Amino acid sequence: MAVAIRLKEGLVDRLRETRNLNSEEAVARLIGTDRTTLRRIMNGSQPSGAFIAGFCDAFGLGLGEAFEIVTIKSLAA
Repeated sequence: MAVAIRLKEGLVDRLRETRNLNSEEAVARLIGTDRTTLRRIMNGSQPSGAFIAGFCDAFGLGLGEAFEIVTIKSLAA
């Protein structure tokens, strides 16, 4: 089994609401990425180190507040 890091489910939507950000585009700009990358990561793709750092910095969150480690079952087994 392998592990991966994933953005906590629903976090972006909660942050948009509490920070009065009117679009995913606004969130992406705040992080320093584009909406396509944000959407891909919201859907479960592995974020880059730059994305993780930008996300945590933009919202003042710790790594464990924004991301979680998940176990991925190996297809080779």
